[in-house]
Amino acid sequence: MRYRRSPRVLERHVAGGVLATTPSDPAIHELSGGAASVWSELVLPWTVDEVVGRLAAAHGAERGSIADQVLRCIEELLAIGLLEEVADA
Repeated sequence: MRYRRSPRVLERHVAGGVLATTPSDPAIHELSGGAASVWSELVLPWTVDEVVGRLAAAHGAERGSIADQVLRCIEELLAIGLLEEVADA
């Protein structure tokens, strides 16, 4: 499964992160640090493993040390409606 930003998301880049919401969500979600990094990668549809690999390479981290954090972040962003699943082709 691949994940990408929902086309319904409204976002604004602010110093150190991103503010994001959807028209049906009364909350504004502040994405910073690792969440902002995951968000920036998901402008295109990627699998969790691909996001982990891209972030590990970009930040000089071991894949294993960030894999669980990336997965949890994607799950949380999906649960609040900021991401959507895209079936593999």
